[in-house]
Amino acid sequence: MNRLSLTHRSSAAAHAAAAGAATGLVTGGLVLGAQQLGGILGMPGAAVRYVLLTGALLALAGLPLTRRLVARCGGHPRGAARCALAACLLVVLAGAVPHVAVFCGAVLPAAPLGAAAFVLRTHGAWYPAALTGFAASGAAVWLLPDRPESALLLCAAAGVLVLAPVALSGAVQDPVPEPVPGLPGAGSGTVRSAHAAVGFAAGAGALATQDFLTFRFELLGAQQATYFAAAAAGAALLCLLFRLPAGGVPAADARRGAATLLAGAGAALLALATAAGPDRLAVSFGALLCCVALVGRLLDRAFTGRRLDTDAGWVLLGALAGIGTLSGLRGALDAGDALVLCALPPLLGTVLLTRTAGEPPTEAAAEPLLRVQDLTVRRGGHTEIRRLRLAAAPGDVLVLRDERSGRRAVALLRALAGLDRPAAGRVRLHGQDVRRMNTRSRWLLGLSAAVDPVNATGVGVLPQIASDRTVREALRAAAERHGPARAVELEQSALAAFPALHERLDDPPAELEPAERCVLGLAQTLLARPRLLLLDLPAPTAAALADDPQLASLVRRIAGQGTVVLVATSGSAATLLGGRPIDLTERRPSRAGRSRRRPAPTDVPRSGPAVVEGTASHERKPV
Repeated sequence: MNRLSLTHRSSAAAHAAAAGAATGLVTGGLVLGAQQLGGILGMPGAAVRYVLLTGALLALAGLPLTRRLVARCGGHPRGAARCALAACLLVVLAGAVPHVAVFCGAVLPAAPLGAAAFVLRTHGAWYPAALTGFAASGAAVWLLPDRPESALLLCAAAGVLVLAPVALSGAVQDPVPEPVPGLPGAGSGTVRSAHAAVGFAAGAGALATQDFLTFRFELLGAQQATYFAAAAAGAALLCLLFRLPAGGVPAADARRGAATLLAGAGAALLALATAAGPDRLAVSFGALLCCVALVGRLLDRAFTGRRLDTDAGWVLLGALAGIGTLSGLRGALDAGDALVLCALPPLLGTVLLTRTAGEPPTEAAAEPLLRVQDLTVRRGGHTEIRRLRLAAAPGDVLVLRDERSGRRAVALLRALAGLDRPAAGRVRLHGQDVRRMNTRSRWLLGLSAAVDPVNATGVGVLPQIASDRTVREALRAAAERHGPARAVELEQSALAAFPALHERLDDPPAELEPAERCVLGLAQTLLARPRLLLLDLPAPTAAALADDPQLASLVRRIAGQGTVVLVATSGSAATLLGGRPIDLTERRPSRAGRSRRRPAPTDVPRSGPAVVEGTASHERKPV
């Protein structure tokens, strides 16, 4: 593996570990010190718990706002780290000024900001780091039994220290994702149910453990914290010892593994209910934490096309449901009996995952690879695309034609790439809505775009393969997702297809001429071997490439490997590429010929016409 690959992978692990450690430190400091904090603040310990639950509800309800803040603060991962850093600073204030108003005013807004740390689960290191941070917070509460506010301050300050390098760095990029063997049905409700079951088990287990230590074994404050810390440390060690296959985890295997682990979480809840002493209780809770962390790690690794913040929302919703269910059942049943009933949802999740483990990803197979539904795009106050509908199967080449100097075509490509948010409509790739994905998720889904060929490695298009070192490293970074050996082979293929890059391999990309940067960006885009390839060729610097028969041959070869290609071009380039023309010219009917009833546009089958409302239809030409 080359040095650039190691750098990307190590940075991904470091970012995830920092976010996980901060999450465990701050959460543990608040939860484990809640009872003692009540005495310092002059309020019951139960009231502190209510404040924390309110913060969790705010975090769940504020996920859309958190998503926007992450985007405004620099995107993923730097924006997420900055939001989490702000949350840690607020908790530092809560520990430094032990007053009810200050505590509530700091913790409540810190909860939705801190939820951004879950977005950084881009590497398996997040989970053992979070458990280690939780164990460290227990140690802090144990070391400062009479000063819980100082323990909270210490935990939050440690969270600030581990997050600061990621949040304040000016060169943080999205990590290169680990290769996966194929795209599963990532939008499955089964995966959402599994995350909710994980949260349910964790919430109910944590509340039950705290109550059992208090009322069954009469252990309070710092004594409780030692058992929580020991359980979390053991779970972190087991997570570190658990290894996933280097080549990725298929969807069916992930479901089977998650089903087994959820069954283990249910068994751990039953063991908690029957624990005969605090030591056994700690061992049972540690087993529960280990199962929960491994389920999350397995699902994150296998179902890579999903939004990590949305999954975190389902986990949080499940945790609140678990806490509420256990609290409600305790009013009518013994605490142990109530916990036994709370073991049912994880076991039901096991049954659901087991039943769907052998099913193929029907959601992705039921739809064309690309489907655009009623897409409307506005730019600069003008409606460029109005209610566009089209569908494309693997291997289709769609040539966009536009009488407005490519303005409509560029607007469409930017909307499909996720750079501009459409005014209305949906863009679905492999059954997944591109609008609801961040840059990394689009990259993992196989969307690759050269919307601006001169700056094809710009943030928002292909940030994973940007490189400011040399042209050679930029090419290797583009192909690195396919593995070191395959990356070298693809690099040689790119140099054969673009011989102009031979003489500039050791030069920084910034020193290239605009036309050379265009060639480099195009080479990087093609090296990514995407499922959907978007090319913008009307740009002045791409004019020479647009009329190059060799480029047309290369695009057709890429399409022949199962890639859908959308090209904005005109003139001889459209003739060279062949494919299916899509006319984006808007033709409004005359008033005399207008019908009161507006005909609904129809979807475009693979072999049928491409239909744009108000435009002419064109039959598909063979590639």
